[in-house]
Amino acid sequence: MAEKMKGDYEKIRSDGQYRIGPDIPTITYDAIGRRGITRMDGYEKASGQAVYTRDVQIAGMLHAKVMASPYARARIVSLDTSSLEAKPGVRAFIRFDDQEIKGKMLNGSYFGPEWVCPDIAGWALKPVRPVLGDEAWYEGQPLGLVVAADNEDVAVEALSQVKVEWEQFPFVLDQESALAAEAPVLRPDAKDNLLADPRSLIEKGDIEKGFKEADRVIEFDARRSAHFWAGAELPSVLVRWVGDKLEMWVYQQQPHHAKMLLSEALNLPMNRITLHTPYMGCSFGGRGNPANNSENGINILAAMLSKRTHRPVKLTYSRREAFFGESGDMMSSHFKIGFKDDGTITAVDIKNVFAVYMCTPGVEHLIENTSIPNIRCQTQTADVSKGPAWWCRCEQLPNSFCLTLLFDHVAAELGLDPTEVALKNDGYEGKGKSHLLEYKKKYGFPEVDSLKECIEAGKKAIGWDEKWHAPGARKLPNGRMHGLGFTWNHEWDDVRGTASAAVMIENDGTVSIIAEHPDIGVNPWTAYCQIVADELGLRVQDINIKPFTTDSGFALMSPDGSCNLVTNGIVVRKAARKAKTMLLELAASKFEGVVPQDLEVKGEHVFVRKDPANRKTIREVVAKAMPSFVSCAFWTEAPVVAWAWHTQGLWGAALETGRPRLCRQAHFVEVEVDTETGEILVTKVVNVNDVGKAISPETVEGQMYGGTYMGLGRALTEELIWDQKTGVLLNRNLLDYKYATLVDYGPIKTLVMESGMGHGPYGSCGIGEATSTEIPALLSPAVYNAIGVWIDDFPLTPDKILRALGKA
Repeated sequence: MAEKMKGDYEKIRSDGQYRIGPDIPTITYDAIGRRGITRMDGYEKASGQAVYTRDVQIAGMLHAKVMASPYARARIVSLDTSSLEAKPGVRAFIRFDDQEIKGKMLNGSYFGPEWVCPDIAGWALKPVRPVLGDEAWYEGQPLGLVVAADNEDVAVEALSQVKVEWEQFPFVLDQESALAAEAPVLRPDAKDNLLADPRSLIEKGDIEKGFKEADRVIEFDARRSAHFWAGAELPSVLVRWVGDKLEMWVYQQQPHHAKMLLSEALNLPMNRITLHTPYMGCSFGGRGNPANNSENGINILAAMLSKRTHRPVKLTYSRREAFFGESGDMMSSHFKIGFKDDGTITAVDIKNVFAVYMCTPGVEHLIENTSIPNIRCQTQTADVSKGPAWWCRCEQLPNSFCLTLLFDHVAAELGLDPTEVALKNDGYEGKGKSHLLEYKKKYGFPEVDSLKECIEAGKKAIGWDEKWHAPGARKLPNGRMHGLGFTWNHEWDDVRGTASAAVMIENDGTVSIIAEHPDIGVNPWTAYCQIVADELGLRVQDINIKPFTTDSGFALMSPDGSCNLVTNGIVVRKAARKAKTMLLELAASKFEGVVPQDLEVKGEHVFVRKDPANRKTIREVVAKAMPSFVSCAFWTEAPVVAWAWHTQGLWGAALETGRPRLCRQAHFVEVEVDTETGEILVTKVVNVNDVGKAISPETVEGQMYGGTYMGLGRALTEELIWDQKTGVLLNRNLLDYKYATLVDYGPIKTLVMESGMGHGPYGSCGIGEATSTEIPALLSPAVYNAIGVWIDDFPLTPDKILRALGKA
């Protein structure tokens, strides 16, 4: 029987699948890897001309504000809105008991609307999630009433004049207290505060056998308090209706998901929604749960108000209103570890208890990149009276937290150099480095020991061999205690995400990348242009991207999981290669006696390979290849435009797709601890990241620098603090919540390794979340090395240092 021919759709789907094996370059690099290329967004941002959602103004626009609960657990008994009826400037309001909104819940999840993912609707949201309800499960929760007025001041004042009668209920803030038998149950009709999660038990190997094989077994506890990100821009949305069509400007990380979710919530066809994604004032993943109140919730409310008033409506949050939730790693941990005297770890048993939401269990990196054969991780997640949690740079925080503390405690117990313990246990899924080497040989990857090279480079940069010492053994001339810390991990991510994009060669020979893409990350658009330039053979200044609307029909992967460049780089490369093939086919018809394979592109020209002087400008070749033209002074030709789709894999499923992560990272920190004040001074940080291939070296270094400051802040000063008696969050502002600044810490050295072993384009791998996620737990072993006492309760504030030293 003849083989069935692939149809157009099946060919696209087949061509768009990831593949196993190294991504060996087939081009000569010019723009790729070159420093000094002007950022696509640089001038607009530096000059203040970049337009953000909060900047967009439309004639006749109203401003909307939502009421927030002043209590951690309460219900509205009565809501007197009579003052709004006659208040000048108030144009509309919607109450929780309005028939259009009453009982309406936030729809869908991070993964999309319910028609896409019906089984996980509500995932990572609060258990009860009204768009505008009458009951609060945390202080600051939007509820009760939304007002649209002529300006923001009038809307705020109008809300303050509404009379509300509340009934308060018992609340609970701590996850372990929430699981106690006597704790108040927060959810209606629930028997306790335990939240179900299919990842609550993960087991690999035989844990009891692993402990029997161990020479030593240690146990210890650790804790991570809640922390939160802050962006330069605050949550906002602008909506207007034109007939039965809706136009929306959003500040969201997954705008296509936002479009789908709003379509479902309003029962409005997607083809009647136009969505704009202006510049964004950072997100770090925090604007990446599109189903939440601060995203889908405000989109729904703004759309309803706009429809009722027949005017554009902008709904915004203030800093205080936006300061809720945390990063999904509010956790308490118990570790039991078995290991040999030479540092070989034989068994790991972890019990983690999370508050609100477990972004990851804490054990996945031990599975993905160690040779530890016997692992068990038991987790519980408790509902508490705090806002919805969501991963922020990033969901791997629990995994990195557990790996760092586990390895450094083992090394300390044995009196071994922690870098040696890391090298001894490197591997994947319980198998050693020899299995990684077999995989590399089988598929043709470079046979590089990524972790070894990262460690050697980092040790040299920080002077490890000269400075390493026993815990508490080195007092500096200034009276402070000196400490060093080390951690490691695999580099993530290069095995997930889906994207589409088109590449069009315009009639003047310049090139447009056509695809929506939110403004998240460090300079991604320039990197895409570098890839397209080198694939086409053009100058990078001749490439541009048009990322600000979803109506192009193409959407690059939203920045998520450090896969932005990996997935999107592959898809723009595919589209560029198709476009180049089309260009050469068109050009061949304009030369005599050549076929497309005889031609090449360089700079502004197409030329004959064997006779480079025989050439034409790209503009000459494509001058009449146009998408439209008036009728008709000459015959036109089809435009040179090609599109591609690519899927890089499933989140968290690298091993299942046969692609173990091969790139590694290593981080080193040097500290001084003042034993009289408890102050920790970070005097040097060295980051070594094997990114496979640095498409834009400045982008890689920018992520490493920025992530380091974020990680140090999380380790030492960042903590959300609630009043234990009222449940009110006390430090929801940039003055009382202590973020790290450039003047707070010592020099940071960034070392970029390029092994070519990533699964992304040209062997690249992600970098965006690595340092911010790896650095926080690293401060604990550094402080231990300084003072000889373990403090695993984060953040490591001075009072905890003094208490551990018996001085407080």
